Amino acid sequence: MTEAIERIMLQIFREIGIRIIPANQTTPKPPLPYGVYNITSAYIKDRNRGNISTYQDGEVAYEKRTEPFKMTISFNFYNETNETTIELAMQVRRWFLFLGSDFIQEQNIAVVNVGNIENRTTFLFDSYEYKHGFDVQLRLTDEQIRAIETIEKVNIGGM
Repeated sequence: MTEAIERIMLQIFREIGIRIIPANQTTPKPPLPYGVYNITSAYIKDRNRGNISTYQDGEVAYEKRTEPFKMTISFNFYNETNETTIELAMQVRRWFLFLGSDFIQEQNIAVVNVGNIENRTTFLFDSYEYKHGFDVQLRLTDEQIRAIETIEKVNIGGM
């Protein structure tokens, strides 16, 4: 799950040149401009209870459980002026809405909702930290697989 999110952030950087790093880190901040993402809701239960299926791979039988769920990711973009943070947020929002749709689909992820861009500027001691951001809700699938034993023959007695 987190690998897919990291691939998305890398693809955004490749396609539109905006570096997006995980929020709440102790590492030094990159030079402006940049964005941060924070998974604010890692698992939002879907209506579906999941699906269990079995399949054979060679001699081994497997049972697989798949369950769809949603995840919310919050983005903030930082730059030197208020207007440039809006532009960064607009570019990434557009990527989620249209430009990155093929890549997102290749990751077996669906975009459920892309929120509005909001002013998230904060006042520091003697200056402002300009930032704008939005939230994205994604639909993913949790998958668990386990090997199962199968019974080849059953003796019903006397035969």
